[in-house]
Amino acid sequence: RGHTVVWHSQLSTWLTSGTWTAAQATTLMTDHIANVVGHYKGQLVAWDVVNEALNDDGTYRSGFYYDHIGPTYIETAFRAAHTADSTVLLSHNDYN
Repeated sequence: RGHTVVWHSQLSTWLTSGTWTAAQATTLMTDHIANVVGHYKGQLVAWDVVNEALNDDGTYRSGFYYDHIGPTYIETAFRAAHTADSTVLLSHNDYN
């Protein structure tokens, strides 16, 4: 199982300190997913594509991808992961 491709935490400073448009942030995210998931294509049975996207009350968690892209980043991430490896199971991971 691969864990995790997109998360609101543990991001590089070059990413979080940059000035990005929604389109640029989307490209950065989808390219990252293509590289990571594609690298392990056929070697894993599942990926945690998005990690902890929701707050405890069910609202969206603020973070780089949500703040730059909006809530559609979740679907976009799953579509990118599926494109990179259409045979692997995809999930959203959360601690509760």
